[in-house]
Order: sequence, then structure tokens, then C-alpha cells
Amino acid sequence: MTARHFNLTPQAGFTLVELVMTVVILGILSVYAFMNSTSSADLSLPSQAQTMAADLRYTQMLAHTSGKRMRLKITSGANGSYSAGCVSGACAQAFSASLKQGVVLNGTATLDFDTLGQPSSAASYTLKSPEGSVKTVTVAPLTGLVTVTP
Repeated sequence: MTARHFNLTPQAGFTLVELVMTVVILGILSVYAFMNSTSSADLSLPSQAQTMAADLRYTQMLAHTSGKRMRLKITSGANGSYSAGCVSGACAQAFSASLKQGVVLNGTATLDFDTLGQPSSAASYTLKSPEGSVKTVTVAPLTGLVTVTP
């Protein structure tokens, strides 16, 4: 039988631990660079637009389930706001919300939903970040479909 001889001379190259540590450090640096290059207003703009769309849908649903006409009013401008409540009289479901991070709100000043949840007219709301990114929330005239477009 032949004896086997192993070569015990050191090999050149990187160990698995060194490679993993390099990848981790590069990952941390890339996240840091991304966060510094993107403003918080640009990051929050999509979520603020989706929140407004959800609030519009909620107002529509309240009109349908409560059997009361509901109205959404906006206050245009930087850090704009909107509020929802009954068209006539007070109601327990009234709520309001404000935009953050200097996002500018423009659009249809008042939108009413009838007791079937149908909007009184088409509506369009534009949300614009201080850096210039824009999201548009629209309400279709007959169906009341609420959509967010980039």
C-alpha cells in the first residue's frame, strides 16, 4: 500500500470569515449611503399618499354603512391637512389628518359621498415633496374608485 502525503504548505487566499465580514461591511455602508442620499420626505411621500387614499376609502365606507352623507375637506399648502365628517350635523365618525415632512397638498377642496358611497364628482389630490417628487390620489366619478399614481 502506498502512503499518502498531504501538502501542508499555506495556501494564498481569503478565508470564509474574511469574505463574510467584507460583505457585511459593504452592506452597512451601502445602507448608510442610501439613507443619506434620499430625503425622509421622499421616503414618506408614498406612504402619505397611500394613507390619504385609505382615508378616502374609509370616508366612502362610512357614508355607505352609516347611511349618512360624508364630506372630505382639504386645506391646501405645505403640511396640508384634510378632515372628514358628516355633511349635516355632527357625527361620531369624524376624523382629520395632516401631512408631514413639508409635503404640499393641492386638489379638490370639498368632496361629498352619498349614502351609497358614490362621490359627488371626480376628485384629484396632488401630494408633492419639497424635493419635487409627486404622487396623485384620484377618485373616479361614478364608481368612487380611489387610486394612487406616481
